[in-house]
Amino acid sequence: MILRKIFFGAMIALAFLFSLAPGALAQDPNRLAQLKISIWPEYDQQPSHAQPIVLVLLQATLADKSNLPRQVSVLIPSDAEFFVATWENPDGSLAPEQPVQQSKHDDGLTRVTFTTTQPKFWVEYYHNALRGAPDKTMDFSFKALAPVDELTLEFQQPARATNFVVTSGAPNTRQGTDGFKYFSTNPSSLAAGQTIAAQIKYTKTDLNPSAQIQAPPSQLPTTPATTATPTPGTFDSTFLLIALIVLGLAAVFGFLLWRQRSGEMEPATSRMSAKQFQRQRRRARGTHSEASVFCTQCGNAMDADDNFCPKCGAKRRAG
Repeated sequence: MILRKIFFGAMIALAFLFSLAPGALAQDPNRLAQLKISIWPEYDQQPSHAQPIVLVLLQATLADKSNLPRQVSVLIPSDAEFFVATWENPDGSLAPEQPVQQSKHDDGLTRVTFTTTQPKFWVEYYHNALRGAPDKTMDFSFKALAPVDELTLEFQQPARATNFVVTSGAPNTRQGTDGFKYFSTNPSSLAAGQTIAAQIKYTKTDLNPSAQIQAPPSQLPTTPATTATPTPGTFDSTFLLIALIVLGLAAVFGFLLWRQRSGEMEPATSRMSAKQFQRQRRRARGTHSEASVFCTQCGNAMDADDNFCPKCGAKRRAG
């Protein structure tokens, strides 16, 4: 009975944990599986600015690819000049520019919201964030509205720039097919509301942009965000926790079951009184204690301390 109660209690606890698991796994419905932020200083020049500024491209992939189309939002600096919002078609091409809604956010940021029909979407903006000349510095920061599973920052070294460094660290470098050199950080996760910051420095004496003619967004030389390939043995932390709980409950249940079966297999002598066991041994040998007497009713042998016959129940006659 006790074992059955423990078993049902364990099953109820396990069911409760599994009821919580889907919510833990799904997390924020706007969670991003991937976000690549490309920072291109002095790539091109907007008509509203006399000098080249910084182009920032956000390439995101929704973790939940259902419930499309739906609204998505990102934060950009309030003093940035919004450029375009769109999504990536399955064939890799970009859809036309989409209408957006902009609203003020805290910390000097603006919330940009638009509707996407695909899980991959883009947001691009210009930011006049360069300081100094010819030695230039840029401080970049990004605040996440939703959790990001895999975040990568990539910086493009401007044409004719020297001494380009990412002070926060960008261990990966590559030479792009477009002729530019790129510096990128290792992928990392980002929690909702968390801010990541980086600083770049370089020297550039001329004021000419890297691209003399600005191309439309669909023709910009970009490298599509790569899809992370899960490595063997990589598990979601929630799945691992549930697996450990299940194994622990199974171990406890198995141990209790073993104890119960062991108890059922114990010799009968462990469940009888010492007096009964002694009597059974004497009868098995066909002997009785020296003080044994016989019942006057049925003739059954009685021990010296028996007041009633163990066979017929007759009271022992005195003397």
